[in-house]
Amino acid sequence: MKQLISIILILPLCSFSQDFGDYIKENAIEIENNNNLSQEVYDSISRFELIMVGEMHGTQEPSSFVESLSKLIAEKEGAVSVGLEIPINELSNFIESPTENNLLNSNFFSKKNVDGRNGQSWFDLILHCTKDTNINLFFFDNVNTTKNEKRDSIMYVGIKNQKFQFPKNKIITISGNIHNWRIPFNDMTTMAMYCLKDTMNFSYDKICSISHTYSEGTMLNNIGNGLELSTIPFEENIYSKSIDYENYLVFYEFGKENRYNCLYYTKKVNHSKEIKK
Repeated sequence: MKQLISIILILPLCSFSQDFGDYIKENAIEIENNNNLSQEVYDSISRFELIMVGEMHGTQEPSSFVESLSKLIAEKEGAVSVGLEIPINELSNFIESPTENNLLNSNFFSKKNVDGRNGQSWFDLILHCTKDTNINLFFFDNVNTTKNEKRDSIMYVGIKNQKFQFPKNKIITISGNIHNWRIPFNDMTTMAMYCLKDTMNFSYDKICSISHTYSEGTMLNNIGNGLELSTIPFEENIYSKSIDYENYLVFYEFGKENRYNCLYYTKKVNHSKEIKK
């Protein structure tokens, strides 16, 4: 499934009474340091049990955010689960013996980088999770699935299984920014939708779906022409002009017709470099 390159408004398809620019100004939570998230960030996100971060593959900021968020939650709550959109069978040796060398030589990080996932950012995130004994790392993709909807249902099962194994843990996932849509994508049920519909295992109001957006920068991924470095020139938008923060979070709930219910904004996006062997 190709990602969405557009940074056009990610907001509600339904109408709402307040201009979203004003809403950002009143509700944005500043992130002064991406590597050390504040108590305010924890207070705002602590009510959620499942936190799904969507990204444009081949970028640094979402994986860095997941790393910092996992550290924050583990410190506050004692443990957290972190899942990545990677097929389990491509990391089998690493899972059996989680060393840096086994990760580097795994099938996933040895194969050609075709969509940006198997770059330096996800490599660093996995190493961080491996070194922290309070983080329970898991992987929830299936490389053998060709139909996108079936693939998303398998992703959901992977998340559900992790919840069964560690029922008291919050779960943080990182995936392409369509899998965590709260509404259908081209009539397809997404991973997030399966979780939202499973009210036996997940509480609807305790699921947070985060979209990363930006105003300028670079990314290394595939948007239809193979792996390539893309440059996004600065263009002022509602996110940059609403408030004078370089980075921030905004939580919102304008009904059930939204793709996401949280916005993670960084003024700049930086590409994830390819791993050097």
